[in-house]
Amino acid sequence: MNRNMLLAALFFLLLITGYNQFIVLPRVRAQQQAAEQELAQAKQDLALADSAAPLAQAKTSTLPEELITFQAPQAQVTFTTKGAGIKQYLFEDVVDHVDLTPYKGEGFFTTLPQLDFREAARTQDSIVFTAQWAPGVELRKTYRFGENGLGSVNLTLNNRTQREVTLPAFDFNFGPGMATVNSELSDNERESKAVYLTQEPGKKNPTLVKFTAKDQSPVSGKDWIWAGVQNRYFLSVLVPQNWTAGALSTKKEVVTTQKRLWGLFGESDVEGPQMRIAVPAQTVGAKSSQELKSDFYFGPKDYQLFQTLPYHFSRSIEFGFFGALGRLARNVLETFYGWTGNYGVAIIMLTVLLQLILFKFTLMSLKSSAQMKKVQPEMKRLQEKYKGNSEMLNREMLALYQKHKINPISGCLPLLIQLPIFLALFNALRTSWSLHGAGFMLWITDLSSKDPYYILPILMGAVMFFQQRATMPPQMDPTQAAMFKYMPLVFTLLFMNFPSGLVLYWLTNSLITFGIQTIANRKIAHAK
Repeated sequence: MNRNMLLAALFFLLLITGYNQFIVLPRVRAQQQAAEQELAQAKQDLALADSAAPLAQAKTSTLPEELITFQAPQAQVTFTTKGAGIKQYLFEDVVDHVDLTPYKGEGFFTTLPQLDFREAARTQDSIVFTAQWAPGVELRKTYRFGENGLGSVNLTLNNRTQREVTLPAFDFNFGPGMATVNSELSDNERESKAVYLTQEPGKKNPTLVKFTAKDQSPVSGKDWIWAGVQNRYFLSVLVPQNWTAGALSTKKEVVTTQKRLWGLFGESDVEGPQMRIAVPAQTVGAKSSQELKSDFYFGPKDYQLFQTLPYHFSRSIEFGFFGALGRLARNVLETFYGWTGNYGVAIIMLTVLLQLILFKFTLMSLKSSAQMKKVQPEMKRLQEKYKGNSEMLNREMLALYQKHKINPISGCLPLLIQLPIFLALFNALRTSWSLHGAGFMLWITDLSSKDPYYILPILMGAVMFFQQRATMPPQMDPTQAAMFKYMPLVFTLLFMNFPSGLVLYWLTNSLITFGIQTIANRKIAHAK
């Protein structure tokens, strides 16, 4: 074999070796890897397909709880990885930030707390959590927050398996309890309720229903529009969209303790409502997904805001038995505020307007009081003369009234008219979120809370004292005299802890009435 043939053989050998090494073998390896991946996927799909209940494989996680903070438009929200619920809702109040969810529990809007959710994405107004229920089955929970407290929480079940799967029934949690601003904490246990809104047949507007301690049986999901918990100033509810909820169930939980009479009698438990909204079992087809959409509201019970939102949230605001009058008074108050920019001045204007409307009845009452005061000595004489004969006494008293043209009912009529107006204003001002943090003048910086120095209640009591003194007959029955004497003191003590806006109304009302009374008494005296 000559040299040229040897070189040709070596070149051919190298060519064959390089071709096998760099072309043939990589192709074989790639085909083998692809086949192995297909086989592994087939085994996984086969295992999932052969499983009788893939979702039943979910197990309670042993991972520690983690907290995730998100800045929403109205609040700083802290989520828990255990069920992706809200553990802290720090509402950014105009007076001071308020933690509305300070009590221990699963958290608001929590679903499936046995699962570990992880943050998957976030934007300026939304945050997304995901959790694995079983191989090939993922839960995706998306919160979206609006500027006005109205948002959405959507739960998506993604089924990547080869067969239909069913997510067992679970709950949305609310509570236990919900906190409020400092000025209302003492009343919060009484004001905190689990509630739902329902449309009753034959009624134009839906009705707010409160759960009481006697309510034991769950409420069907077909019977309500939204449900959740509330107190005097705040509301947190869920509004199902494309799904029908199961039953509502509630119970009372001990949320904290409070001192009894400044701690002299120890401490007592404070209870708060906890509500669970049942979500029925959800069946999802193979290689498909299903989304449960819900709106929610979490924030203050702002009547003006609620007029611009859907779902009749304003029904959660308590206007009392005379609700129509309360709503009218609230609207007039807002009109006056729009003119003045000061709710204290608006309350004074509203009081003056009411006095003008009731002026005729007030004057009628004052004239009746003056006339009764005038005939008081003669009435006393008749009572002594016919002490043992009530029939004769009534006949002579009636004759006395006719002689002086006195109508005893006219003295009570203005009070009967003013009572429903006062009750309507009481509820309207007491529940007005607009007054929260609204200043009037000097030391009155929050018309929704009590006067910190009790100046307004003391002034109101003093005006009532002089008003009672001017109208009290000189020869009044001692029992009635004592009642009139101590009534201003009772009212002063009663109004000490009332919202200063309400005390301002009553003080203004008393001043105007006292002024009218003084002028009327002078005219009656000159007429003699």
